[in-house]
Amino acid sequence: MFTLFLIIYLLTLFLCLSSYAFYPIVIWAIGRITPLKFRRADINPHISIIIPAYNEEKSIERKILNTLSLEYPKDKVEILVGSDGSNDETATLVKKFANRGVQLLNFKANRGKTAVQNDLVRRSKGEIVIFTDAASFLQRDAIKEIVKSFVDELVGCVAGRMRFVDTDSSLTTQSQRLYWRYELKIRELESNLGSLIGVDGPLYAVRRDSYVPLKNNIISDLLTPLLVLEQGKKVVLEPNAIVDENPTLKTVQEFETRRRITLRGLVGLSAYIELLNPFKHPMLAFQIFFHKVLRWFVGPLVVLNILACCGLLGHWFFNSILVVYVVFFLGAALGWTTERMGMKVRVLTIPYYFSLVNLAATMGIIDFLRKKQAIAWKPVRN
Repeated sequence: MFTLFLIIYLLTLFLCLSSYAFYPIVIWAIGRITPLKFRRADINPHISIIIPAYNEEKSIERKILNTLSLEYPKDKVEILVGSDGSNDETATLVKKFANRGVQLLNFKANRGKTAVQNDLVRRSKGEIVIFTDAASFLQRDAIKEIVKSFVDELVGCVAGRMRFVDTDSSLTTQSQRLYWRYELKIRELESNLGSLIGVDGPLYAVRRDSYVPLKNNIISDLLTPLLVLEQGKKVVLEPNAIVDENPTLKTVQEFETRRRITLRGLVGLSAYIELLNPFKHPMLAFQIFFHKVLRWFVGPLVVLNILACCGLLGHWFFNSILVVYVVFFLGAALGWTTERMGMKVRVLTIPYYFSLVNLAATMGIIDFLRKKQAIAWKPVRN
C-alpha cells in the first residue's frame, strides 16, 4: 500500500505543478526557440463593435459614449448593441443613440451572451468584428491598437489587455489582481507563439472570415480563439489595447463566476473534443490540457494528494506535508473570515484565493457531470 500511496502522491503533485509552474516554463522555452514573427501596422479596416447587454441600465449609456469617443475613423465603424431580453431600461437608453449610428437589436427572450453575439455578427458588415462587454470601458486608442495585427493575414484573432481597476477594496479584489498578473504573464508567453488559447470578453477582435458561430451553451471567450487556431490562424495578445474592468467585490460573486466559467468551459470542450486530439493538434491539445483542463481539476488532485499523504503517515516528510496543508487551509479559512469582516490581510491572499478558485472549479466539474447548463447570464455588478 505504501508504494500505491506514494505513486498517487507523486502523480498528483506532478500534475498540479505542471499546470501552475511547468507549463509556463515549457511555453517560455518554445517561444525562445521558435518565436512568432508577424507584421503590425496602422490600418483602418471597416469594423463592427458588438456589445451584448442584459439589464445594463446602470452602465449602457456610459458604455456607448465611451465607444463613440474611441479614436478611429467614424465612417469605418458600426456599433451594434443586443439587448438580451432585458427587463429594465437598457433598450430604451440605447435607442437614444440611434441618430448617432448605434444599432439596437432588442431580443425579447434572454437566450445568453453567445446567442446574442451570433445574431449581431450576422447583422454586422465589418471586416473585423470586435467584441466588448457593456460594463467594460476601453482606452481611447484601444481599437486602433487592436486592429494593427490584422495587417498580417496569418492573424485571425487578437485579444485586448484587461486591466482591473479599484483592486484594493477587499481581499477578493486584491486576490484577483495578483492572480491576473500571473495569468497575464502566461498569456504573453502564449502570444509569443501565436497560440493564445483564451481571450477576455471585455475586449477581443476576430477576422470576420475566421469567426465560427457557436451554440448558445458554448463559452465564446474560450472556444472562439481555439477554433481560430484550429483553422491554422494565429491568436495574439495586443498589450496596448487596454480595457478597464471592475473586479468582483464579494466572495460569493467570484465563486459563482469561477464555477460558471469552469462549467461552460467543460461543456464547450466536450462539444469540440477533437481539439484535445494530440495526433491532430499536438500543440493546441497540449496547451488546452495543461492551461485549462488540468487547472480546473487542481481541486480534486489536491484532495487525492492529501489522502495519499494520510496513507503515508509515519514518515517525517509526509507528516510535515500534512502540517503544511493544515496551516495553508487554516489560512484560507482565516482569509474568508477576515473578508467577511471587511479586513484585508495580504498574507492570506494566496491561500484564500487558491481555495476559492479551486473549490469553485470543482463545483463546476460536478455541475458538468450532472449535465447542468449555464446559458443565460446575470452580470455581476458592484
